[in-house]
Amino acid sequence: MSIKAKHGSPWRYWPRLLLIIPFALVAWVPLYNRIEPTLFGIPFFYWYQLAAIIVGALVVMAVYYLDRRETFAAEQAGDKTKSGTDAGRGGRP
Repeated sequence: MSIKAKHGSPWRYWPRLLLIIPFALVAWVPLYNRIEPTLFGIPFFYWYQLAAIIVGALVVMAVYYLDRRETFAAEQAGDKTKSGTDAGRGGRP
């Protein structure tokens, strides 16, 4: 069993920085600590938290797909640089 070392820039993980958005939405309580405006009779405090959950789920989904795309691109770039060498044997014939 060989272990492949992952090489690449740390900027490959930039989509994970987007996870700060849902955290900031719920961590800053003075932003939503009020009753008005109401939505269908529901105070702002409650419907904001529900909206934050939905936004958080969308951000996590976007981060997943962006990270998967970046990982796939990095793997494809790694396969092109090998160009026929056997990684398990260190490229020896």
